[in-house]
Amino acid sequence: MDRSRVLVLFLVAVLCVPSSDGANILAIMTVPSPSHHIWNRVWMEALVDRGHNLTVVTQDKDTSRANLTYVLLENVYPTLFKDGASNYVEMSKESALRTVFSFLDYYDSVCEGALASKGLDVIRAYPKEFKFDLVIYDYGCGPCLLPLLHKFNYPPLVSLTPFNNPPYSVDVVGGHKQFAYTPYFALNYDSKMNFQQRAYNTLLCLLSSAYRNWYIMPQLDRKVRSFFQYPDMPYLADLEQRTQLMLVNTNPALDALEPLPPNVIAIGGAHIKDPEPLPADLEKFIASSRDGAVLFSLGSNVRSDQIGEERQRMFIEAFRQMPQYHFLWKFESKLNLDLPPNVIIRKWMPQNSILAHSRTKAFITHSGGLSTQEASWFGVPLIGMPFFMDQIKNCQRAVSAGVAERLNFNDLSVERIRTTVLKVLQTPSYKENMMRRSQIFRDQETKPLDRALWWIEYALRHPNVTTMKSPTIELGAIRANLWDVYALYVAIVFATYKLVTGVLGSMGRKREKQIKRD
Repeated sequence: MDRSRVLVLFLVAVLCVPSSDGANILAIMTVPSPSHHIWNRVWMEALVDRGHNLTVVTQDKDTSRANLTYVLLENVYPTLFKDGASNYVEMSKESALRTVFSFLDYYDSVCEGALASKGLDVIRAYPKEFKFDLVIYDYGCGPCLLPLLHKFNYPPLVSLTPFNNPPYSVDVVGGHKQFAYTPYFALNYDSKMNFQQRAYNTLLCLLSSAYRNWYIMPQLDRKVRSFFQYPDMPYLADLEQRTQLMLVNTNPALDALEPLPPNVIAIGGAHIKDPEPLPADLEKFIASSRDGAVLFSLGSNVRSDQIGEERQRMFIEAFRQMPQYHFLWKFESKLNLDLPPNVIIRKWMPQNSILAHSRTKAFITHSGGLSTQEASWFGVPLIGMPFFMDQIKNCQRAVSAGVAERLNFNDLSVERIRTTVLKVLQTPSYKENMMRRSQIFRDQETKPLDRALWWIEYALRHPNVTTMKSPTIELGAIRANLWDVYALYVAIVFATYKLVTGVLGSMGRKREKQIKRD
């Protein structure tokens, strides 16, 4: 371990506390994803602006600023992508059933990379006496690093996720998932499911819960216990359930309705900022289009330069056949193909500002949660091309709402791309429906980010409050779901049936004997 590095970071964390009013906050980020970092960075920087000091244990980082110290887990990404693992394009071929296991197995790979990172030694080397006033935990990829909560003597815990409201939220904070109308995130179902869909949805949700709680969590617990070696540390899942408040990236204008415990706060859209002016070249390119512009981006995990040359040529040719529209394509490396004059590529696109532009008419997207929210906020219709995870559900809900059409990545052609894009661009209902969705999404009593900050500081003001916690955590699955009561009812019905049939049978036999005697 580099002791000088530990000392420097520790001194930075100590000396950066701005005042007696500013809290010292430890943020534990578990999901290796640039888009998750973008979402988390918004509330991090907002907390710093309010005078708090943040120490962030993360796989992603950018330029640190005053009172914001990143502790980088440098080995997570190399672990995930060694030997060609975590190929997001190939994951588009997975069935929803396979996703149940592959996603939770992902926990183990992330944990392996985190535990092998020198950055973790930095935060572990902090003295026991060091005081954090709050821990904020992105629970998206599991509690591998929550032994730090134990190390620092249990500050209040706020859990959050950019990943919508995943099925395992109830494992962390309690409450109920309603399988009848809340589809598993990898299913292209909407809230209205037929019997077969509800049966399959229930199966996947129960499998996911069982696999997480009975296989993944014990496996993670053994792994981290051998690493942290805190003899009095509770079971890993019990650490996770110390969550006082949870912030989830949902909004009823976009997402399936579901009941939330009072300590689960919906903050969908918290990352959306007021748009900044576009660079001059992009502004000119959009303004010079005859009928408007279309943004094309597959997000931060799926790369357009990895979808294969054949598909790249399909998109280029389809765009060439729509010269009245200009296409802005986020393409992460050099593209060795001739582009028509109505197509421009950049390694990075200012997505928020492009979607806010009055001449942006549609968005070809992977249907990630953050991109879907941004397009909905600014009223831009979608052409969804989902690959995995919640992208499938997000796309289906957008199609059902009449604000999108879908492209199948594994069944593309020039004609399908062209006709699908033109259908969204030239059918007014898509824009009209998206504008209605935008109006509902935007019309909130408080801004989502302000709501998130208020509740985080609520946890600081009331570090021991438990009045809003769901009782299902203590009840456990059997009692919370009344399975014991239903079992009693079934037993009563069965016993009553046996009693009645026994009595009737006995009476019948007596009558037969009486008839024989007569």
